[in-house]
Amino acid sequence: MDISRVAREEVREDDTTDLLRWDPASISVTHRWIGLAVLVGLYAGLSALGHGLREDPRQPTIVWPSCGLLFTALWFTPRRVWPWILGAQIVIEFGFSAARNGEFHPLWSLVFAASDSLDAIVGASLMRRWAPEPALPRIRQVLLFFAATALGAAASAFPGAYVSVIAYADPNYWHHWQLWWAGNWLGSLCVAPMALTWWIRIRTPDLSTRHRTAADFLEVVLIGGTLLAATAWVFTTPPVGLTTLLNLPSTILALLVLAAFRLPPRSTTLLAALVVVIAAYCSSRHGGPFTTDPNIFARTVVLQLFLATLLTVTFMLAVVLLEMRRALQTANASDERYHNFIELSSEAVWRVELKSPMPATLPIEAQKTWLREHAYVAECNSAYFRLQRPVGPSNTAAELWRPEVPWSAIYLERLEEAARRGYSMDGLQFTLLAGGRAATYLSAFSGVLEAGKLVRIWGVARDVTDLVDLNEKLKAKQERLHAYAQQLVGAEERARRATAVDLHDGIGQQLTGLGMTLQSASSRASPDVRLLLSEASHLVRAVQTVTQRVIADLSPPGLYDLGLEPALQWLAVHMRGKDHLKVDVQATLDDSAFDLDLRVLVFQLARELLRNVVKHARVDAAVVIVNQTPAELVLEVVDRGVGFEWQMDLFETRARGFGLWSVADRVRAVGGEFTVDTAPGRGCSVSVAFPLRAAAESARNSVAYSAANRTG
Repeated sequence: MDISRVAREEVREDDTTDLLRWDPASISVTHRWIGLAVLVGLYAGLSALGHGLREDPRQPTIVWPSCGLLFTALWFTPRRVWPWILGAQIVIEFGFSAARNGEFHPLWSLVFAASDSLDAIVGASLMRRWAPEPALPRIRQVLLFFAATALGAAASAFPGAYVSVIAYADPNYWHHWQLWWAGNWLGSLCVAPMALTWWIRIRTPDLSTRHRTAADFLEVVLIGGTLLAATAWVFTTPPVGLTTLLNLPSTILALLVLAAFRLPPRSTTLLAALVVVIAAYCSSRHGGPFTTDPNIFARTVVLQLFLATLLTVTFMLAVVLLEMRRALQTANASDERYHNFIELSSEAVWRVELKSPMPATLPIEAQKTWLREHAYVAECNSAYFRLQRPVGPSNTAAELWRPEVPWSAIYLERLEEAARRGYSMDGLQFTLLAGGRAATYLSAFSGVLEAGKLVRIWGVARDVTDLVDLNEKLKAKQERLHAYAQQLVGAEERARRATAVDLHDGIGQQLTGLGMTLQSASSRASPDVRLLLSEASHLVRAVQTVTQRVIADLSPPGLYDLGLEPALQWLAVHMRGKDHLKVDVQATLDDSAFDLDLRVLVFQLARELLRNVVKHARVDAAVVIVNQTPAELVLEVVDRGVGFEWQMDLFETRARGFGLWSVADRVRAVGGEFTVDTAPGRGCSVSVAFPLRAAAESARNSVAYSAANRTG
């Protein structure tokens, strides 16, 4: 197998999710081999160190640090690289076993090495599953790390202790199991945290704590030197009993706690690892306070327990303190951003606190009194101070919440409604007079309830003067446009009717007279002339028909004189003759209840809706229903045609003429209601309703759509 070929394989997704994962595929072949060589060298050195930490060559080592390096290597590399790392580890350990004269057993040596491989495989697999973001260690991840490494050491102890019993002819299997498990677990606790914290410093320096001054480095040297000196003192002193407080092993723990408080985690874990190595080395040479027991198993287990306590407490404390520092930094940064955002905001922002929380169950008047007595502004930005100036100066923060100022008064006025909404209100508008100019503000309030009591209120106010002025100007322009439209519509209707009268009384009468003259002349003329006069009479009748049609379009017969219902009946006859559409008119009307303008508008809408039926419904029949109640006048045009998707039609253009778009706009412009009930294949029903109490005014404002969008 070629390592360069394996490294070029596609990287699995779960192996690239972590910034700390090291993938050989991202570097050159030369650097891959250099990396493997460095790992082999470190592992060989730690293995040699582990062999040197034995009190008895026939017993497992006190600490096996190389398993911690192997665990870390598997944790931070893709699984496809594991065979290379594990192969190098087995070769190294097999070589160490072969170098020990007289004690080399090839099979047992392989099992020993495979047991260490099992430790790293189990622990790394669990950590890859449990800790997806080791770059940001948390106390929960630390506990999972302890569990993963303990389980990995326990799994490797079963075959390792079995081989120890056979290889060393020692029948006490569980003694070997405990020593193997504790030694491997200590090795992981000793090396893995140190490797993790330093790897974070190398790979993601932004996530690590930095030494910024010479005093920081001096502190590391002083604390580290004192700690290592104390460890050497405690574990090199012969076990003759307590002679001074410095002989107590707890002194080392106290110094490690101090280091965790004062130094970055990488320095703390490095010092803890050095302390463990020094303690294990000195104890293996029968030094220190744990060598008084004649039972080698008992004194080794007690020592391992003490060293495990040092490592676990130190690592947990370092991570907890790191979390606290990061949380404090985040809180400070968030607080700074919050203050900058609030202070630089153009909106007035303030926080009202209550000296005594107000029970939400109090009557409204009692709540108002409570707020007047206990509410005060605890925090505000400069925009709020500028807001305060128009109503007079203020000396204290408590005076900034004065019931008589507009923004306080408007909230107190709406307090009952605000109480139903959790003491939150928005869209409250008030006006201030500043420099002879009225400034309009839009305010919002948000109450905070705790245990059924109001404890604070957040307030925000925004200057909307320009927006209000612009809106007033827009309304004034709209009113002028409506007035112009009213005049245009009235002028148009008068012009249409006058034109229809002129056509009827002028051209129409003249055409009638001309027809009678031609008919009289035809009776006295010769046959040849009579033929010409007959053709002229036929042409005159055709012109009369067209003229009558134009007159009907300009001024429907009966609309002005007889009423809306006769006009609709005429429209039905007209649509049947012109467009071959059968129209059934169902009307119950009292024309005295509404004026002529509304009558004309309803007729125009009915005619336009029927034209839409002719154009789009693909049917030859429709129904026009007009109902009148004391409150409203309702027009409904129904067909059983192809229908359409009304919601989709809302997004179409208005290129098809007047159509439903313009009908809807016209109706809503005069205060009516417009509804459409349709679907593809289900026909269409269009309903228009006008309130009669406002009919006169609304119909006069029927807008110039009839002039601008006419399709007749």
